[in-house]
Amino acid sequence: MNKFQSTGYQNFIDSHIRLNYFIKISTGAVLNLYNTNARPEELSEVLNQIIINAGERWTPTILQNPHESLKSVINDLAKSGIIGVYSAFDVFFKKVEGELSGHFTSVSSISGEESEDKSHKIVELYTKLDWDQSKITNLLPILRFYESLRHSVAHNMGFPSGKIIEIYESDEFKEAINQWKTKFPNRQISPPPIVSSTIIDLTPHHPILYSETCLRIASDINAKLLTLFGLNHYIKRTIKKHLLNTQILSTPHCQNLSRYIAYHLNNDYKIQLEKYDVVYSIYTDNESDIKKLKEYKQKYNRLKNVN
Repeated sequence: MNKFQSTGYQNFIDSHIRLNYFIKISTGAVLNLYNTNARPEELSEVLNQIIINAGERWTPTILQNPHESLKSVINDLAKSGIIGVYSAFDVFFKKVEGELSGHFTSVSSISGEESEDKSHKIVELYTKLDWDQSKITNLLPILRFYESLRHSVAHNMGFPSGKIIEIYESDEFKEAINQWKTKFPNRQISPPPIVSSTIIDLTPHHPILYSETCLRIASDINAKLLTLFGLNHYIKRTIKKHLLNTQILSTPHCQNLSRYIAYHLNNDYKIQLEKYDVVYSIYTDNESDIKKLKEYKQKYNRLKNVN
């Protein structure tokens, strides 16, 4: 069960992978154009032909300073990546809020758009559920930084706000960068963007670093969800989705109900059961549960024969 992935977490992982492809392929393509066309007039003609060949209703475009234009494109790719990561993590967080709605009313009355620092919602979530914060403590300053950077990009045309400068110059942020644990031994985290009173100097690896920060926090939340709800919660959700709320069985159709639920438990949540009959254990406590399980088996067999 250590591979458990909630639906929201799976969606964020997918977003993280797509961001990596988008940034790396796009940046590589732009830099290839930049490096293989040394003369400005040559590069301008190549770019003009690319624009025409795109198949859109675009007229010929001759760039006067094509190399500088490509530098701007790389910077804009990083900016769009930052905005994309913010949105993806916000969707993940709202998905977690929805799953936890039965435990308390609302994690926070302040939406991401209303607050320049949304990370307090993460802290509030952990505090309300009495979750250990040790695995995310050093990630939060980096999260705050990139969220503030996102607000500068989205609402201030990329110019630094007083908030991001404050975070950037703080000892807390510098310490978090120094303590970042890389995936590979003897490697250091790439430097953060250079921030001054007038510019934020972004490079393509920054949105990936931002997404990785969010992914590590999401991973910790994901693990805690399984601990909080327990296996039985996800077994019941799987039974409800793939048996009780449908008149057509999901594929594949398995030999019996326990194998069917175990398959979709793994497919939906990456939860692998060593013994399929664990599915039945949550319905054997009393006579009512035994009757309910019997009805479930009968419905499964009926639907399997129909399909």
